[in-house]
Amino acid sequence: MAGQDPRLESVAKELAQFPEAVLQQYQVAMGKVQTLLSAEDLFAWADQGAAIARQSVRSWEAATEYFSASAEVLPFLSFTNFIPWAQNGLDLCQSSPAIAAAYFHASSEALPYLRPRQVLGWSQLGQSLSKGTWKSTALSCKFFEISPQLIPAMTFPELERFIRFIDILSQRSYDLATECLELSQAVFSTLDDSRDSFISLVTTLADANGNWREVKDCFEVAGRAVTRIERSQRPRFLGLAERLSRSGEGGVITFIRDGSQGLGELDHFTHPVLMTLGEAIIALSPSALLPFFSVAPTILNRVSPPQLELWVAEGMRLMGENQDSGLAFFRLESSFSEEILDKLSAGVELGRVKEVVGLYSRALAGNDMEIAPAQELVDKGIGWVSGNHATIEGNTLYLPGLIDGAPTKEENFAKLKVIATHQVVHQEFGSFGFSYEYPSTLFRNLRPLVMKNTAAKVEPEADVGEVEIPVDGDVYQEGVRPSPVETGWVTDMQGFFNIFPERRMALDIFTVTEDSRLDARVVREYKGIKNAYLRVQADSLSERPLIEDMPAQQGLVEFLIRISLGQRNKLPVASYLADDARQMAKIVLRVMRMGSAVEDAAEAALRIYLFIAGVPNHTVPDNEWIYIEIPDDDEYEDPENIEDLLKRLERNEKEDQEQQEQESAEGEGEESYESPQDVEYRGEFKPELVQLLEEMKEAQRQENDGEPPQLTREMLEELLAQSAELEQGGDADMDTSATAKNLMREVGMKLPPKESAQGQGPFVHVDDEGGPLEAVEPHTSVYDEWDFRAGDYRPRWCVVREKVMTEGDVTFWDTILHTNANMITEIRRQFEQVRPETFRKIRRLPDGEEYDFDALVEAMVDMRLGLSLPDRVYWRRNKMDRDVAVLFLLDMSASTGEAIDESRGGADEWDAPGNPVDYMLWLRNRRGSEGAPRRTYKRIIDLEKEASILLIQALEALGDKYGIYGFSGYGRENVEYYTIKDLNETMTDKVQKRIDKITPLHATRMGPAIRHSISKLDQIDAKTKVLFLISDGRPQDRGYSREGVEKEYAVHDTRKALLEGKQKGIMPFCLTVDKAGHDYLKTMMGDMGYEILSDISMLPQRLPELYKRLTV
Repeated sequence: MAGQDPRLESVAKELAQFPEAVLQQYQVAMGKVQTLLSAEDLFAWADQGAAIARQSVRSWEAATEYFSASAEVLPFLSFTNFIPWAQNGLDLCQSSPAIAAAYFHASSEALPYLRPRQVLGWSQLGQSLSKGTWKSTALSCKFFEISPQLIPAMTFPELERFIRFIDILSQRSYDLATECLELSQAVFSTLDDSRDSFISLVTTLADANGNWREVKDCFEVAGRAVTRIERSQRPRFLGLAERLSRSGEGGVITFIRDGSQGLGELDHFTHPVLMTLGEAIIALSPSALLPFFSVAPTILNRVSPPQLELWVAEGMRLMGENQDSGLAFFRLESSFSEEILDKLSAGVELGRVKEVVGLYSRALAGNDMEIAPAQELVDKGIGWVSGNHATIEGNTLYLPGLIDGAPTKEENFAKLKVIATHQVVHQEFGSFGFSYEYPSTLFRNLRPLVMKNTAAKVEPEADVGEVEIPVDGDVYQEGVRPSPVETGWVTDMQGFFNIFPERRMALDIFTVTEDSRLDARVVREYKGIKNAYLRVQADSLSERPLIEDMPAQQGLVEFLIRISLGQRNKLPVASYLADDARQMAKIVLRVMRMGSAVEDAAEAALRIYLFIAGVPNHTVPDNEWIYIEIPDDDEYEDPENIEDLLKRLERNEKEDQEQQEQESAEGEGEESYESPQDVEYRGEFKPELVQLLEEMKEAQRQENDGEPPQLTREMLEELLAQSAELEQGGDADMDTSATAKNLMREVGMKLPPKESAQGQGPFVHVDDEGGPLEAVEPHTSVYDEWDFRAGDYRPRWCVVREKVMTEGDVTFWDTILHTNANMITEIRRQFEQVRPETFRKIRRLPDGEEYDFDALVEAMVDMRLGLSLPDRVYWRRNKMDRDVAVLFLLDMSASTGEAIDESRGGADEWDAPGNPVDYMLWLRNRRGSEGAPRRTYKRIIDLEKEASILLIQALEALGDKYGIYGFSGYGRENVEYYTIKDLNETMTDKVQKRIDKITPLHATRMGPAIRHSISKLDQIDAKTKVLFLISDGRPQDRGYSREGVEKEYAVHDTRKALLEGKQKGIMPFCLTVDKAGHDYLKTMMGDMGYEILSDISMLPQRLPELYKRLTV
């Protein structure tokens, strides 16, 4: 048909005048569309393309895209609708051929999602973004490019609102608008019904003078953030963020990120409650919104949602009276806030009852028992893994930080006493004093038989000699005990568990028998706690899982746990195991007799293991379950074939494999054994690990006395690898190695020297132990250190090395001044308003800074009149009302090198080891690594530097005497103290250059740095003296602890140093960016001032505000 119409031949000739691609695409498209169109329509189609091509020099590109797209869109567009679509492209081409080309290129994928009447609106949206510049043209093209992905994700009215936002943002920055357009594809696909709220939020941000730069961050954060929130509450959450932006408070991105994070930790049914409360709070004080959402998860761990509403009401009442008090309330930084929460909460916090529980536990144990949160033991990395379960190690009782299972505070406190009691009696009743060779008084002693069988299997090459095995009550000769070489174990508990092929099952059974023994003794011997103890046991029994859902072996262990918790009736058991279950119940009941010992529990566990190990761990059919009663009958006798049953302990790996293969062939493979659900009040029981620690401490004492070491690191790692008590991760070798190192550090054993990855050899340092140090080098000072456990100072314990910070480039200073010009102007304006009250011009003085012009004129008049010439013709500024000296102490530890955006990863991931010595090696390797990517993010230290520059502007305007110093170091012998601006130094370009060189260094030994700062302030003559500490976390350093394990040591030494300054009339204040700072700052600062900055990016703005509040 094309060849018969001369009009089409004319169009083809015209198109041939353009680049070859136009005619080629025309011919390809002709082959596709000629069967779809009439002759007139076909000519109209071709003529439209020619019209587009002739618009301008580059219009041929749009025509090429037109022909390509038309063949795709004609199948689902009637020709009546096709012509307006083509005309839209022609109109766009008159403005910009590039935009028209983008329009046509996107049409084939976008038009299926548009109604015909919306096509014009779509083209006009793209046209609206073009302002005649190349950047606006690129933005318009980008809109059409992403339209196929964007249009299906939203309604057309939402698309119109979104493009209006992009238009507004482009007036700020075309680059930012383009980036947001690209990010929108991913964001809108996750927003669902909250798209409109999100568009409203980002439009508000784009309109706001101070917040429009946060728009991109909003796109990057919001998509992930809203998925954590209950779907119906997402618009309300984004609405709160918009209201926060409108208020001018700032911190919108932090609210979206941290607020959603907190909501994600809570059940969805609480989200409507929090939104309602948030809407009430922001109406009263926008600055309280983020603190509230930050602490809400913590509070809801302690109170119910209705109680949270009462707490918020109290905070809002206080906010109405005093803004600062209200903010402190919502940050949980006021004692009144904690007091109200404590009244509302039924939970009992360990920190609030620690002293009472300590007195109770010490009275119970009869020795000096310390109380600590269980998480502290977990943090040591020596084998304990649960911060929510109690345990005991040495003379320290580790308890959960919060007990909140019961409906009243009284019941929860009673439960805490039960938990503490159960742990204390582990020590009092000898759980950890187990001796393998010590006989049982309630059972025939099978352990020596098992040991004899084991010894008989030792290869001749072992050359253990003859070992006489005691049987049936015989014991080893007093004072004589087999050596580890003879027994093959380090501790008696290790030897006991070595008996069993399935150590985990053996530990679980022994835990049941030993806990049964202890509980029976407590209820029998401690009448005062009996009722509470039985109540907690009953509650624990009601929370047990169904036995009927378990395979046979696990069901039997659960059966025994229920016996130990007092259940005697309706006990589920497989019918074919009923007789064995009754015998095992008798064994447990016998262990609960008066006068039983831990060795009785061990013999009981051995017998029960023999029963359970002989039962295949298969699923029990539903019709096999029966329910039995257990009388209080503990008359148990060993079966006649007990010695044959002991052979079950000798099954080797080859026999296990053969049995598994046989069962697999028969389709009857056993399920793997899994440990039972914990009994909460009984905590974590790790007898093997506790005995090991005692053995290690004894070995260290022997080594200190000059004896050869009895326990090597290799022995320790092997023992841990075998232990059922060590919760191992995916890499067992790594876990046991790390635990072994931590255990050795815990008891003070020396570790072998480590080599760094760069081949730099071992890191040499002064031993943490030792005597006083001396300041023998220039610019060094020595200070005492406070040992809070000893209640005394360690004399001359730390050396501070003072250095002047090296000078860098002034570019950093100039950049900050330029970037923050508006803020600096405002800061100077605010502080200069104070200056007239600070400096008063005192006139008519005999000496001063300059001549007093008025007095000088009067003197000349007097002289002309022949009067005596007055000598009071000078003036000077007197510091009358304001006499302030402040020392700013900056934390320059390695952790300040962290990115302020915690979501960053990759090469900048912060993965420093926890041990300070290992950390120093890691730090050197990290800094020395070749090919490390250049940093592209802002760090905590960068904000400290920026804040220092802004603060200097304020201080120079105010006229106060000030000094800026930084500190870091590694070890007590090398506390580094850097002078950035000395107290007696005037502001010069040298100070500007020094700020450039402030960089993350090593550790954070705060005490000596504070004492050195106090000595400097003490030499300054000023009415008001302030020590302002800026840090990113708790004090920590190599050896900054008592025996290397207590974090509180560093906190208490820092507190003591601050109190020393307070006694000298120096006002201390601490500003930290550590969100977990509440944990230690309450102890460290006490009634001294501190603030935790929830949004680290606000540090530069907040620092001058705090200084003004403190001193003006």
